Formats: sequence, C-alpha cells, structure tokens
Amino acid sequence: MDKKLFFQNLIHFIGTVHASTHFLMKNARSDEITPQQHSILEYIFFNKAVTTSQVADCLNISLPNASRELKKLLNLELIVKVVNNKDRRTNTIRLSVQGQNLMHRTFERIEKNFWERSGEMSEKEMKAIISSIKILEKKIFIP
Repeated sequence: MDKKLFFQNLIHFIGTVHASTHFLMKNARSDEITPQQHSILEYIFFNKAVTTSQVADCLNISLPNASRELKKLLNLELIVKVVNNKDRRTNTIRLSVQGQNLMHRTFERIEKNFWERSGEMSEKEMKAIISSIKILEKKIFIP
C-alpha cells in the first residue's frame, strides 16, 4: 500500500476518534471540575503516578499553570502528592480514593454514551474490534 494513502487514512481515523470523543464525553464530566482539570485527572488515571512536569508537558501548559491546577485538585481532595524521599524537590501525584471514584463514575457515563451510540454488537464484532485495537496500540499509539 502507498504510505501516503495509509497515512491519510490514519489521520482521518484519528480525526474521527476526536469527533467521537465529544459525543462520548457528553454529560460525563463532573460539574465540580473544569475540562482541563478533568484532562489532568484522566492523564493521572491512565499513568498511575506522574510529576507536575509530565502533566504540563502532556497538556501543553506551563509549569506554573499545571502547579496551580494540581493545587486546586489537591484542595478538592481528588489527588494526593507523594514526596520523593531521595529528592524532596520532586513529588509524585496520584489519584486519591475520591479521584478514583470520580473517574470511575465518569467512565460509567462514557460507557452508557458508547452503548447508546454503537448499539448492540455480536461477540464476533467485539472480538474483531478488540483485535484491531491491540494492533493500533502496538503499531500506532504506543511507542
């Protein structure tokens, strides 16, 4: 296959994923946090433990902005900071139990939106999709 055509199809797929994300996230985010704070919690959820620098880099925001948003999440008791005993200048940030619960409720709403949009799927279709996802993760999304 022509590499340019392959890449154009990949870009189209990624665009479709982004567009679908809007529908899936509809009414899923908690009203107690901003969309940016939700993105931070989601990033921590999937990475388990992160630093302020990693949050800033991932969300393409300044370090002071990341620190300010993390402080707000800390005050809401949605995250916890774990001090690095070897280097007290760095902290690891994790979701608190409340933060984990908030994210689980969010994913339950996303799941509801997903099934409303996709409808019923056969066992064969679900297995084929999982197989495709694994290939995409291995070759495209996970370096």
